[in-house]
Amino acid sequence: MEKLEFQRMGAGSVYKLVFTGLACGFIPLCILCGIMALFGLNTVTWNGQSVTGPSALVAAPLIGLFLSLLFTALFGSVIALGLWVFSKFKPTEIYVFPA
Repeated sequence: MEKLEFQRMGAGSVYKLVFTGLACGFIPLCILCGIMALFGLNTVTWNGQSVTGPSALVAAPLIGLFLSLLFTALFGSVIALGLWVFSKFKPTEIYVFPA
């Protein structure tokens, strides 16, 4: 592993990391819920209405994308602000694996 030390991280980098992590988690989970809703389970809801059948396979990934974008806007902003405040006191160190 290689140690990287930096004073500040750009907000765009924070948003990109947060969105990538959330999308790689939420979208497959929502697709799984869509597959279950295809078989009649009430796992996908939109506006308080259960979505089942083939329309659930379309709605589920879109819901996952929407949740990823929403949480990225919320959590990414808080994380970017927190890292900005932290950068005023000391540099950040991260460990990365070389490609």
